[in-house]
Amino acid sequence: MVGIEPASMTAVFCENAADRSARTWEKQLASFDRLEFAISDAALGISKAVSQLAQARLDDPLAPTLEHGLDVFHTTMEAKCVMRKQWRMTEAAWEKAEAADREVARSKQQGIDARGAAHTAHAAWGRATALFEQAEHLEAAWGRAHAALDLFRADGQLNDRGHARAEIAEALKGLTGADWSKVRNFLDDPRSLSFLDRVHRRLARAEPDAGWREAMAWRWWLLHGRVRCSDPLRRLVRAVGRDRKLSEPEQASFDRVSAVLGDTFRASSAVECMNSVLRMQQSRHKVMTQPMLDLKRLYWNSHEFRSGPRKKACPYQALGLDWPTFDFWTLLQTDPKDLTQRLSTARNTE
Repeated sequence: MVGIEPASMTAVFCENAADRSARTWEKQLASFDRLEFAISDAALGISKAVSQLAQARLDDPLAPTLEHGLDVFHTTMEAKCVMRKQWRMTEAAWEKAEAADREVARSKQQGIDARGAAHTAHAAWGRATALFEQAEHLEAAWGRAHAALDLFRADGQLNDRGHARAEIAEALKGLTGADWSKVRNFLDDPRSLSFLDRVHRRLARAEPDAGWREAMAWRWWLLHGRVRCSDPLRRLVRAVGRDRKLSEPEQASFDRVSAVLGDTFRASSAVECMNSVLRMQQSRHKVMTQPMLDLKRLYWNSHEFRSGPRKKACPYQALGLDWPTFDFWTLLQTDPKDLTQRLSTARNTE
């Protein structure tokens, strides 16, 4: 059982549990009493646990509301798996059609009646073409559904649940067949778009003026390379929107909007990063004991990132912990009580 704080990439827990039932997950998550938004796959255990915790918080007026978002990462991976299967079938049919063409050429070269081979080749090409067109149709339908799961629309406007639901409904018309049943279930799940509801609420609190909120979000979209610059007009618009100097109130508004957009997450892919590390260890030792998981988690949280937005900082630093050192070996020899006391003192000071 792995939990990651995505902004800092800190592994907040890594437990070798007997099962992944709702009761086990609820026990694991209960200590995170300020958690507002949990993102996970569609597993029943964690889904039920988050639902129960959210329901329990309704009785406490001081407790923050807990929401559950369905992970976009697993939806995408499942769709890619189906598309790979479709393209493998298409490639196999195409190769069979090419082989049939070679058989026709061989028959003609040897002076043999090639009508039977030509008929076989014609049928093979018909099947290959049909499969190719079907694959392209599915690719387009999935592309439309996948775009609906993004934070922004293609024109730079913030996405919202209404627009996303309409796009997904149209895309689902093309994603037919048993192979797509799991993807359809994921896309139909209201939790897939929970991140959009949350970001709009947070943006409204950060910038009450709707006009400024929309403009600053659009500027953020431009600055973060969301524009395809093949169109000269779009390149010009991007340059103007990016380079125009903001007034002091505008800059303050932009900073608030940027903080929200930069802290919006749709996927639990950070957990998959941690899982990939654990799987390498498991492939060598087969059994992952809790002490080994604890060591892995400490090393992960104290190692510096070599690139990306967290470059030259470790997850603990990105999380904002004020510790005298983040060196793995030093932390390993430090009494956890000392670190806990320091963290408690810092919280009380705040």
